[in-house]
Amino acid sequence: MSDKLIAEIKSLKQWEGHEERVEELLSPIKVAGYHAVLDTGEPPVKTGDPAPSGIHWMLARSTTPQSELGTDGLGLRGSFIPPVSLPRRMWAGSDIEFLNPLKVGEMVERRSSFDSVFHKQGRTGNLVFVKIKHDYSIQQELCIREIQTLVYREPAKPGDPEPDLQTIPYKPLWERSLVPDSVLLFRYSALTFNGHRIHYDRSYCVEQEGYPGLVVHGPFQATLLLDLCRRNKPEVPLKHFKFRAMNPVFEGKKIHICGKENVGTGNLWIRGSRDELAMKAEASW
Repeated sequence: MSDKLIAEIKSLKQWEGHEERVEELLSPIKVAGYHAVLDTGEPPVKTGDPAPSGIHWMLARSTTPQSELGTDGLGLRGSFIPPVSLPRRMWAGSDIEFLNPLKVGEMVERRSSFDSVFHKQGRTGNLVFVKIKHDYSIQQELCIREIQTLVYREPAKPGDPEPDLQTIPYKPLWERSLVPDSVLLFRYSALTFNGHRIHYDRSYCVEQEGYPGLVVHGPFQATLLLDLCRRNKPEVPLKHFKFRAMNPVFEGKKIHICGKENVGTGNLWIRGSRDELAMKAEASW
């Protein structure tokens, strides 16, 4: 790690205390959008109904003005998100507690704060991880607490090694398949107010960030795993969900959404088109 990056990470540790608060009404149309994109076939909801797990990623999003976006379509760093200099940003994973249900028709407040920053050496260079704490509340009652991990990477370089492809050690009890296309990725980006160009701008994604095609959102994959739990255990609310992105998956490639139930817990995963482990997760009820 260079002296410059060492100094940068040291300065980022002083970012503690930076906070962002946003509110949004959890409307029936927002839930309808969730069910449309997930293709659940569930009936319309009413005020007071509990909302499905994963909808919090569609709520109380940062409304960054267009003039304050970076070339990647994300907000410029240095306001709420620390100013990490490495250019490529990905959502590496989250650890989520479901404490109380989010209910349709209620005002949801998201309160987010910087948690920590650390460095790792990856196969393609330096990695800087930033953890952010998100609390979602209704009338000051905490409903969801999430620790989100972002990873910042160096630019793609010719000759970068291919990622290791891990196999899946389980046989699924639950499984469904899906081919995410560009329309699906665009609709999820729209629901989550996500301007990251790797999910909808193919030329930018390939030419600037070195990916072979549009990248399927990490939280969308995680939402598919949450939806798998909902489809197979519809009457049992989740208490805890933790996921980690292992390998990226891309538009037009079939993915398999899989799960295996244990006693009170479950192992969940996304299997990619090469039978690789793309995302792994743990859940408890």
